Amino acid sequence: MAKTRNSGAPQYKSFGLVLQALVILAKKGSTCSSCEIAGLLSSEATLLRRIMANLTRERILVTREGRDGGYLLNRAPEDLTLAEIYQAMEAGEGRNHAHDDTVCTNALGTQMKVAYGELLDELDQSALRVLERYTLADIVRKTED
Repeated sequence: MAKTRNSGAPQYKSFGLVLQALVILAKKGSTCSSCEIAGLLSSEATLLRRIMANLTRERILVTREGRDGGYLLNRAPEDLTLAEIYQAMEAGEGRNHAHDDTVCTNALGTQMKVAYGELLDELDQSALRVLERYTLADIVRKTED
């Protein structure tokens, strides 16, 4: 039986959810509400708004208020790398703090935090190098019918 990759870490789940939302926005080309996006993704609108807030703060998205309000891409999909999206979500920060709860509080735990933190930093840099090679437009093209 073939092994399947389990990308169950919370930051990767959020990244996947955000990528799907951004693909929806790119394909629509106009404003889309969080409720509409959440419905298409079978997700919760409040969760989506929480994770999309970082993209708004980093000016990847703009928001419009009112009856026809919602989210809108602030840049062309061709100009938006997956690394920029990943960094805007601050996924690396969440990941680095997530391991703190798994190590003991003695001297070994302190050493492990440093050692594991260095490893996670290296993994993050490696992931960013890969993500820099792709744009949102690349993902949109791969999802076209």
